[in-house]
Amino acid sequence: MRLIEAAEKLFIRKGFDDTSVDEISEMAGYSRGAFYSNFDDKGQLFLAVVDRCRPKALDETFQRIAEPAERIAAIREWFSNRWRFKDYIALRMEFSLRAMRDRNVRQHLAELWQRELEMCAVSVCRHFCATDGLQPDRPEIIGLVLLAVAQGLGTLAHDTGPEWEHMYTEAARLAFDRIAAPQISQIGRLQC
Repeated sequence: MRLIEAAEKLFIRKGFDDTSVDEISEMAGYSRGAFYSNFDDKGQLFLAVVDRCRPKALDETFQRIAEPAERIAAIREWFSNRWRFKDYIALRMEFSLRAMRDRNVRQHLAELWQRELEMCAVSVCRHFCATDGLQPDRPEIIGLVLLAVAQGLGTLAHDTGPEWEHMYTEAARLAFDRIAAPQISQIGRLQC
């Protein structure tokens, strides 16, 4: 765990390419040999860092919310703040650049994206419209759009100051509301 934490700090501060295995090991208080007894290479550690940093599933956040309207409000709030994971988004962007040049990295990135998309789609299915067995139309597309919006806003947020934060949150809420509108109206009809 200390290797992952040290690598996260160094990758965020210096980038993947400019961070050495020796620096990671030293910061974590381990030897180079200990590093290689835990990870095959720096790329495998990078995947562990990205996996650790990614936002957690909705299940962990909304287990106690039963009312559909409260659930939707909580999901909206959760989503409207995903852009704030700027360090995670920056790591993902760096990994994406590496994936363009390296087929092995591309495969790992595709697996990571697939897991994240599945997590989001399952969460959307389970929490977004769980009333009376109602399932959202194409939850994987809803999940993909939500992930793309959060990723894009997080990317933009790196290049602007805190005075823009309210705009990113409002943009995320607008996107969520547009995507959620058909499901919310169906829930309202079910409750009437």
